[in-house]
Amino acid sequence: MQQTQTDLQTIRLSIEANTRLTSLSGAALVVSGLISFLAAGLTANAGYITAASRAGLAGPELGTMVLLWGSAFALAVTMNLMGMLYRARIDGQPLAARLGKRVLFAMLPALAVGGALTLALALQGQLQSIFGIWMLCYGAALISAGAFSLASVRMLGIFTLVAGVASVFPGLGVDFLLFTGAFGAGHFLLGVWVGVRHGW
Repeated sequence: MQQTQTDLQTIRLSIEANTRLTSLSGAALVVSGLISFLAAGLTANAGYITAASRAGLAGPELGTMVLLWGSAFALAVTMNLMGMLYRARIDGQPLAARLGKRVLFAMLPALAVGGALTLALALQGQLQSIFGIWMLCYGAALISAGAFSLASVRMLGIFTLVAGVASVFPGLGVDFLLFTGAFGAGHFLLGVWVGVRHGW
């Protein structure tokens, strides 16, 4: 009896280790892309699309940008977590909670680095390369999450990472365009793909 229980536990752990989190919400990802487009539009309207315009950003203007992008990030994360739980219940994926924790812990190091760099640069008023830094860190986070989730998540991570590399080179002036593409178009298209293939 003891041996049988041990064998069953081994099988369960083996299945869990080789299962990928597929209970992503296509609708939540699409809305995340739209939120990013909206935040990008507000950033452009405020006149901060170029690196030079963000140099020395401080005071109320800095607070406005921090509030804008912080709110967009928090809203997108909340919607995707709720969407994942909803899809997991519909799909009957009992391991979604544990897999979700693996995905979260896989993403945390890169996201923590991005948060620390953002805080340091914001305090110094040196946000010229902030979009490139966000793409580098978020791209690395998605690639790590892709080990426990859909291959399309990893592909978005690779695209975002490459866009981040291109963005940090001075003189190109494409950081805002690539940032909008990675976070806006990237999440929108990933959401459509996930919705069609796995459910909304």
